[in-house]
Amino acid sequence: MLDSCKLRGACNLPLVYNKKINTSGTSNADVPLADPGMYQLDITLRRGQSLAARDRGGTSDPYVKFKIGGKEVFRSKIIYKNLNPVWEEKACILVDHLREPLYVKVFDYDFGLQDDFMGSAFLDLTQLELNRPTDVTLTLKDPHYPDHDLGVILLSVVLTPKEGEHRDVVVEDMLEDEEEEDDKDDKDSEKKGFINKIYAIQEVCISVQNILDEVASFGERIKNTFNWTVPFLSWLAVVALCVFIVILYFIPLRYIVLVWGINKFTKKLRCPYAIDNNELLDFLSRVPSDVQVVQYQELKPDPSHSPCKRKKNNLG
Repeated sequence: MLDSCKLRGACNLPLVYNKKINTSGTSNADVPLADPGMYQLDITLRRGQSLAARDRGGTSDPYVKFKIGGKEVFRSKIIYKNLNPVWEEKACILVDHLREPLYVKVFDYDFGLQDDFMGSAFLDLTQLELNRPTDVTLTLKDPHYPDHDLGVILLSVVLTPKEGEHRDVVVEDMLEDEEEEDDKDDKDSEKKGFINKIYAIQEVCISVQNILDEVASFGERIKNTFNWTVPFLSWLAVVALCVFIVILYFIPLRYIVLVWGINKFTKKLRCPYAIDNNELLDFLSRVPSDVQVVQYQELKPDPSHSPCKRKKNNLG
């Protein structure tokens, strides 16, 4: 029987951090233990350090899941755009035995998509001393890429045995507080859902703005090619068009298309290390857009303020 709860007074233990334990090793699920009864595991999720970046901007939106025996017993809040998040969240978990380790998994939240895996670790509960607060540093790993460094998660844990009448009181408190937690979670989920929608709308607006900017810039470059904004590039475009027209006059179009297709599909065989590029786009990238023309004019020095001009004026 595993449940997450907030106990009245049970979580208000003094946070004295006097020990760090080693979290590496194998699971203790097969080790025979003589458990006296139910345990209360008080966890304080402190922070993460140097977590993996999963978003295009080089950041992540991490949150943490705690699982025991394959059942999720706690989920933290989401910290947006931060690779060193600070949670400072507390959870009280009732554990009926110590055979199953506490699994910690970190995910990157993606609105409307599957959340990205950021690493996992486990804590062997049999290594904890009873009634003694302990600092724990969990090193996150990916089972498929064990050599990758995915950062660490810092916890503070206290393991307390619960027996007899006190155990019954704990269970009753758990059931009462569960109802309060459900109401609170409903309100928090509504608030988080609204915030997530705002972030999603912002990302969509930024993407649309970038696409429109690229399209407008492409059209401005074509216009500036034929209005002689850069005379050298305009002359080059006119000469290239004239040569193309002459070639079309003497050579049938089907032969030109045939040669172009052969060149395109055999390029990898002839030059396997060549970088794919488009000559037309390369040419247009060298033609300034209207914004770049304005910026160039603002940076262009005024000829009237040049030293040579001043010298001529002084001689005159």
